[in-house]
Amino acid sequence: MRLKPYAGFLFLLFCISCSVHKPVREHNAPINRLPTIEPDYTDIVLPPNSAPMNFIVQEAATAYYVEFSAKTGKSLVVSSSSPSIRIPFRPWKELLNKNRGHTLQITVYIRDQHKAWHSFQPILNEIAADDIQPYLAYRLIKPLYVYWDQMGLYQRDLTSFRERPIILNRTTGGNCVNCHSFHNYNPDRFLFHMRAGEVGTAMMLAYDGNIYKIDTSTSFNRATAYRAWHPNGQIVAFSANTVNQFFHTVGENRDVYDKASDLVLYNVANNMITSCPDIATSERMETYPEWSPDGKYLYFCATDGLQVYDPEGEHPYRQIKYDLMRIPFDAATNFWGSVEPVLLASEFGQSVTHPKVSPDGQYVLFCMSSYGNFSIYKQDADLYLLDTQTKEYDRLYLLNSDKTESYHSWSRDGRWIVFSSKREDGVCARPYFSHVDASGHFSKPYVLPQKNPAFYRTFFKTYNIPEFISGPVRVRPQKLARSAWDNNNVIKANLDPKLGERVEESEDPMWKPVQKGRKKI
Repeated sequence: MRLKPYAGFLFLLFCISCSVHKPVREHNAPINRLPTIEPDYTDIVLPPNSAPMNFIVQEAATAYYVEFSAKTGKSLVVSSSSPSIRIPFRPWKELLNKNRGHTLQITVYIRDQHKAWHSFQPILNEIAADDIQPYLAYRLIKPLYVYWDQMGLYQRDLTSFRERPIILNRTTGGNCVNCHSFHNYNPDRFLFHMRAGEVGTAMMLAYDGNIYKIDTSTSFNRATAYRAWHPNGQIVAFSANTVNQFFHTVGENRDVYDKASDLVLYNVANNMITSCPDIATSERMETYPEWSPDGKYLYFCATDGLQVYDPEGEHPYRQIKYDLMRIPFDAATNFWGSVEPVLLASEFGQSVTHPKVSPDGQYVLFCMSSYGNFSIYKQDADLYLLDTQTKEYDRLYLLNSDKTESYHSWSRDGRWIVFSSKREDGVCARPYFSHVDASGHFSKPYVLPQKNPAFYRTFFKTYNIPEFISGPVRVRPQKLARSAWDNNNVIKANLDPKLGERVEESEDPMWKPVQKGRKKI
């Protein structure tokens, strides 16, 4: 009888396991500590539908024997002469699925140079009852400074190791592609922005199988940037920012601040840009819009206009501190209420960015740092949680590190979050996941699993804007690229006649296309 390659591998694994199982289990010297493994998949809550969490045993040995066991079902054993532990896919899936809500025990055995076996204290991880959403979308970009090179938007199947591109900028003239967003986790309704290059500056909108290239700039606003879909799927809130990048000579030398920013709304149905004076005033800068799940409030970050800061003072950019605000909105009547403060962080010397409301509306997860609105460049940026009813907030100590924690998003059921962290090297942001229980408690975060457990040692790109989606993006990258190049069918957004003209031509190179050569960020 011929075995299929995969079946043959499992049979060989079973034979090897049986031949060493008894002496390893019954004749070993215990080591009274946990083993050191990379990545750190210890004391975590893992999804029952997760891809295998392969790891490296960072303990010197001549052989390795790792047993995965739980309350129900057969144990899974991996024997290896290498410290790289790669877990068979199907047995892993079966073990986790049978033991939802129970504990996964990982026991690591090592053989020393004298052929004696040793056992470490078992690693105990909880298997959640809640599946994680199956897909994650993100941008991959090198941690560059002034110029960009290759980049793309990607989607990763979290139940496996499959990663596929949504769009690659090498197919769109090497331009910048960024700020992707999905309506209600729907992979058939999403948008992203393109900037500079021969394809021009525009928003690409994929909506129920159709692709549109839209120029969102008007005489009222510059091209749109940070975005948030209204739950009704017809409205997208945007910020329109004039961005300035500069550099420090010590520490994290990149930095960004806005010269001006306002909030506007784009209506998908009638192709119209509108706003209201309370969220688009020259006396204040507004950015990072985020809707409440019922669509009745628009949360955003705001600070005083630049004219209030002393340009002669020491480090005037450090005076720029954003507060968390919200404004009532009725989508049916287009009625706006009055802006109300949620957290006045500037009063205690801090600055809020990236507010994300939980699906049940109970919490706002946000970043806070010492100044500014570009937390990815702030080493002191941490994650905080605010209760929308009591307005009380806490620093999420278990999630934070001594490096940058930044962009984050909730899963559809509110039981998982993903966030960007530079905790490993201070340079490249990686996606980390945490489980959220019914009481709002977060579990120790873990990094996105990879087939090769040494992957992050040599992968020098940043995972930017990680967003959960409920399934794979089905529109092909080639179709998106063709639409991006189609300058004959660009849709010009209409301006709400109630709004007046006020935008002058920007001298900021951020908003000017670079036709050839490297591209400025």
